[in-house]
Amino acid sequence: AVAPDIRDLVGRVPTLVLDPVNAGPSAAAISIRGISFEDIEKSFDPAVGVLIDGVYLGTNTGQLLNFFDFESVEVLRGPQGTLFGRNTTAGVINIQRTKPTGKWGATGEAIWGNVARQDYGIVLNTPVLLDLISFKFFWKHNQNGDFYDNVILGKDYGGRNIDNYGFSARVNKGVVDAIVTFERIGEQTEIDQASLSRTGVDLICLPVLPGVLTAPRNQCDRTEVSQLYTTFTNVPGLATATTNAMTANINITTDMFTITSVTGYRKIDENVQQDFDSTSINFFWTIRDQQYSQFSQELRFAGDITDNINFVAGAYYFTNQYHLDQTTNFGLLLQGAGLPAKGGNIVDHEGSSVALFADFQWQVTDRIMIDLGGRYNWDDKFIVNDYLKTGLPQLTARAGESWQKFQPRASIQYDFGEGDMVYFLYAQGYRAGGFNGRGQTASSASTPYDPENVNSYEGGVRTTWFDNRLTANLTGFLTKYTDKQEEIVRPVPPPVGQETVVTNAATATIWGLEFESRALPFPNVEVWAAVGYLNARYDEFFTLIDGKLVDISNRNLRRTPKLTSGLGANWTIPLGRGELIAAGSWRYIGQYDTTIVGAWFDPTINDPRGLSGKQNLIDLSATYTFELANVQWRAVMFVRNLLDQEGLSAALPVAGLFSFGAGRPLRSWGGSIGFSF
Repeated sequence: AVAPDIRDLVGRVPTLVLDPVNAGPSAAAISIRGISFEDIEKSFDPAVGVLIDGVYLGTNTGQLLNFFDFESVEVLRGPQGTLFGRNTTAGVINIQRTKPTGKWGATGEAIWGNVARQDYGIVLNTPVLLDLISFKFFWKHNQNGDFYDNVILGKDYGGRNIDNYGFSARVNKGVVDAIVTFERIGEQTEIDQASLSRTGVDLICLPVLPGVLTAPRNQCDRTEVSQLYTTFTNVPGLATATTNAMTANINITTDMFTITSVTGYRKIDENVQQDFDSTSINFFWTIRDQQYSQFSQELRFAGDITDNINFVAGAYYFTNQYHLDQTTNFGLLLQGAGLPAKGGNIVDHEGSSVALFADFQWQVTDRIMIDLGGRYNWDDKFIVNDYLKTGLPQLTARAGESWQKFQPRASIQYDFGEGDMVYFLYAQGYRAGGFNGRGQTASSASTPYDPENVNSYEGGVRTTWFDNRLTANLTGFLTKYTDKQEEIVRPVPPPVGQETVVTNAATATIWGLEFESRALPFPNVEVWAAVGYLNARYDEFFTLIDGKLVDISNRNLRRTPKLTSGLGANWTIPLGRGELIAAGSWRYIGQYDTTIVGAWFDPTINDPRGLSGKQNLIDLSATYTFELANVQWRAVMFVRNLLDQEGLSAALPVAGLFSFGAGRPLRSWGGSIGFSF
């Protein structure tokens, strides 16, 4: 509970990287096995599927979820297209919340910490009413300050305030078990980031009237990691979002089948103001007012065909829409280069997907099992992009496109008995094609990019030892990436200045090894370990530079550290009327690039300003649990990032205009008190 959000999975799950994206409310940049996605533009589809109670989130806004009322969090690595759909080429983070219990009960917790952290949460369950229905009510409040020292605004900046509340109703009678959940999330997050612009590289650092037309000298050429936490933004960055969501899970169990229906609806109203140039002058800042909604319906049938063959089959429908009204403000220097004082565009985008899927498991012998599955997807997208730049001719781009794709999956498993087994798996995944909602010319806005495809080969061994006191699992995988979608920021002639284009520009090969283990070496002591090795490289990557087609396959893929690892232990000690649980963990994440933009001195390699250094994260906690008046109590003291390691979590050089980056969280500490009955 003291872990603030799902970023705590990093290091515990091999080859997983998870960073915040501060350009969107609770937006996440997630990478699994070297396949990543981080863009907040809602015309793009994530590569990692995040599901809550079986409902897929169609945008990375809102993916950075707090650990609250979770029953389980499962990370499925590799393409999960057969049962979880397209846009799961990297894998799935599958989150299940607790279900109404049908009995009187409550769980609550309050957390206090440094940087003004205050978390309060409660879950209340009712008994079954009218012999038919039970309820669960929940509320969570999270607030914290942050670690940026904003010199211009004269205060620490970067905190957030979130309220998440709602209820679930459950009918569990006869063959029917139905749960409907309604929730509302209100968020207000301060956005700040540091200037990474350089003299001679970025226009904002041109030595012409510093402090008026261009950035003051002390805000350029900042190369020390510690400087990430001193900021100069003069326009207060702020992201506000209101999310309303409904989820319905219905299971009907008959003598022959289990019929499952999963319905999801989600609507997000958000407004984001951000000073992208990250300096004290007015150079480039935006306001993005946006409304997003999605609806999904899945129907599954599961059962046994024979004594040794079972199946899951079904159909899936997903649709989403968003409306974006963006205003971009340009400073005097950019106006002198031909841009108006303000620009803007209005984007309306619609997408839909229909799929049929099936998976069959055949127990060939007592030891051999074969799994065969597949999914066929039909995708449609349509976009309208109106440019309303002041003093310039209006431009409207309209386009639509359709795609279809079959994704097969096959595996074979051999069981040695006693929990030991070996398996081999082949899976194909794809991420849907689409349009670039940020395109700034008729061509870039209306030209579609095609789906990207992944072929994944995986083999592994699962073992248990010493009467299940030790488990050790080893996995190897090879991923072949074709038609890889890449977002490339490039300069274009005035009055546009710069734009992002998306093309199927690359192929890549990724392979790696993952080791995971849990052990009970002594009574009341549990130890866990995880290690992931990753080798990721582009095979081909061609792009236009100065009008010439250049091979830039020497660039590194984003968020692909060579090594991720973790080691932790829990020691339970009887003490007085209760138990003291001492826990500690060390997590290591190797260096990785957060941007694929080319360096100013060599466009075939990554810009070094986007390099996130090695991380050694040490977390400690002590938890005392006891019973008093038939209530289970727990008190916790904790410290996270004990070594107070500084570092970069994200960066972006923008087409020779300016560059900015965000810092990783610093040391935090605090305590909590919780109860349950």
